Amino acid sequence: MKILSGKDSLLLSAGHFATDINHGSLPIILAYLYQNNILTSYSQVALLMMANTILNAIIQPLAGNLSDKEARPYLMSVGIFLAFSGVMFIGFIDNIYLLYALICLNGVGSAIFHPAGGKMSHIIGGARQGKSMSLFSVGGNAGMAAGPFYFTFLYMFFSLKATLAMCIPGLVVIALLMLKNRYYTLKTMHHDNLVKKDKNSTQKENVKGFIYLVSVLFIRSTAWFTFISFISLYFMHLMNVKDETATLINGFICLTGAIATFTGGTFSDKLGYKRLIMICSSMSALCFIVFLFTKTPLFAVISLLPFAFCFFMSMSPYVVIGQKLLCRHVGMATGFTIGLSMSFGGLMSPLLGKLGDTYGLDVTMKTVAIFIVLEALGTIFLPKVDNKKQ
Repeated sequence: MKILSGKDSLLLSAGHFATDINHGSLPIILAYLYQNNILTSYSQVALLMMANTILNAIIQPLAGNLSDKEARPYLMSVGIFLAFSGVMFIGFIDNIYLLYALICLNGVGSAIFHPAGGKMSHIIGGARQGKSMSLFSVGGNAGMAAGPFYFTFLYMFFSLKATLAMCIPGLVVIALLMLKNRYYTLKTMHHDNLVKKDKNSTQKENVKGFIYLVSVLFIRSTAWFTFISFISLYFMHLMNVKDETATLINGFICLTGAIATFTGGTFSDKLGYKRLIMICSSMSALCFIVFLFTKTPLFAVISLLPFAFCFFMSMSPYVVIGQKLLCRHVGMATGFTIGLSMSFGGLMSPLLGKLGDTYGLDVTMKTVAIFIVLEALGTIFLPKVDNKKQ
């Protein structure tokens, strides 16, 4: 299949950005709701985020199956619309039940967009699916990172009413996506017809291999979400770093991950998806173990930046392998690898956080190290897929 222009990859990445900027802004919006006494407890904040995460996890595989049954690229626009609709009105209400409804609506929108966008990215990737998926993933990472800054800037001028502006990126991208909807529909139909007609062995799905892949991703996401949730507190409490500096370190770690996401996809197209994952997982485990033995903030950061780089280099190749293992259900594969597995980590991190309450944050980080090592070992037995377009 001919590879589509880079403009298509950038548009899909922009769609991912427009979706995830809303999700990325949610924690800071809820924090401001608490500051304005609309939310009255930390537990309300946590339960609202958990409701979003659980609904997202349940719906993403179902939405992926929906996008696989028929050519429906318009689901990307539907997902973006619901994602920002679930955020833009939050600043105008103070009823907790309406807040739950809106935040769940955001979760539904996010769940609908990711499988549809991931499938489209797979289709336009051609023989360079790693790079295509990297561009798609970078858009999401950028959106998550930009969300808090975008809303905070507007909050300074419009207070909570600034939530209304969360629709602006989404409206722009939806307009562009709808202009190309027919084009994407025809490309999707062509791809789906080729998959149905191809009876070669390379087109047989490996369901057992896919289940194993998702299991490894569960371990991986648990490690990452626990790490990123508590690393700032680790620097503040165990290394006596100032709050602002700890937050800055967290930002640099996430920025490093975003850069690595793009780099990893490009290299995996040449090196091989499984091989790159094995190398990066081993290196990330080694860097994290070194971090555990550091005693100063400087050396801790020096070890964590390469950890984040290696960890995120393997992100896009994981998704591509999942799409190849479920080659006839690319949307569902994307829903599981991007959606369900990531949500699992978000649900598990509070449980591991209780270790920090009971035994200290150093024990929490040692537990993270165990999960990272388990992931590295698990990659050895991942099914091998070729780098040809399927």
